[in-house]
Amino acid sequence: MKGISPIVATVLLIAFTVAVGGLLSIWITGFTQTQTQAVGSQAATSIACSNGALQMSSVDYCNSFLSAQVSNSGSIPLGNISLTITYTNASAQKIYLQLLGSSVNGTSQCCGNFSMYPNELYAFNVSIGGSNYDTLRLVSNCSGVIATMDSSSVIQTC
Repeated sequence: MKGISPIVATVLLIAFTVAVGGLLSIWITGFTQTQTQAVGSQAATSIACSNGALQMSSVDYCNSFLSAQVSNSGSIPLGNISLTITYTNASAQKIYLQLLGSSVNGTSQCCGNFSMYPNELYAFNVSIGGSNYDTLRLVSNCSGVIATMDSSSVIQTC
């Protein structure tokens, strides 16, 4: 029984290697483009969000109601602003802020529609789970744009 000649075997081996290399090259090119686009999109968002800033002031607690003023002191619009209250027993309550007419209200239902343009100032008054809160944190749709205040900075008016 005769086998294939060494020259034919070498040509087939080289053709198979080139074909596998070509397929691998096509896959790597597509994967690299997809990852580059994803990273570029995240970088653009991070750069834009670096111009955002939230501030919370005039925070007041009375009879299970928390009121405060929130301002957008950055240079970009911020959206989906919510308030997270961390209590001394490590539990947390998330309140989604909603703009209804000219007043800002809070709801525990997902999701709020509260957005702010640069230099805007709003006041809100929300019902919270009690006076044993430890930290108040305003968060926006831009990660890293956060306003935090601890309970020692809150005025008790009752």
